[in-house]
Amino acid sequence: MTVETDAPRPMLRQIAYERFMERLYAGALRPGLLVSQRELCAQLDVPMGPMREALKRLEAEAIVTLIPQRGIRILDVDEKTINDVFQMRLMIEPEAVRRFDHHGNKELLVDLLARTKAAAEAPPITSRLDIEEISALTSLDHEMHRMFLNAMENSLASELFERMLGKLRLTRLMFRLRSFSDGGAALEHLEVLRLVSHGEPDAAAAAMERHLEASWDRALGLG
Repeated sequence: MTVETDAPRPMLRQIAYERFMERLYAGALRPGLLVSQRELCAQLDVPMGPMREALKRLEAEAIVTLIPQRGIRILDVDEKTINDVFQMRLMIEPEAVRRFDHHGNKELLVDLLARTKAAAEAPPITSRLDIEEISALTSLDHEMHRMFLNAMENSLASELFERMLGKLRLTRLMFRLRSFSDGGAALEHLEVLRLVSHGEPDAAAAAMERHLEASWDRALGLG
């Protein structure tokens, strides 16, 4: 006997998510826009159930905020937000790099070093990245930073870090990860990872500071 269920199928959730992101990249959904679930369903041509599930993921990624009785607001990252985030990251992440030698995951370091080296040596990307490429490069970027934050063994620092990354995610996506497509950020990551693997925590922390400052400029469209 087949049991009927109202649970959205995973494929439909993914379709709703991808259509939302495509509309966001295309400028049809603008940062700061307030829209209802019903309007989104109509724009994206997806049922309400899968749309709700996709919105949960988007909220977890800090792309949208769900406002009761009003609708969905798309995250709007302004210059002050970017400045606030990078000021905090510069306070936290170099120290996380220094502590990695005592508390870090060395196996993950070796694996991440190899994958980052491959990304840094890949030919420059000249065309616009698609969703899968953006997701893969974003994951590689975030994975290194999370590895160092985890070495601090500080849940408050990790929670703050995730909130900061969420605020920057939309900026990265709107820029199509330009910093990775030209190899800049990948090379900066590679320098940090190599110094850590060679047991040079202070030099690695300084390299992390340089990377964050360069990323700050890129986020503001200056780099």
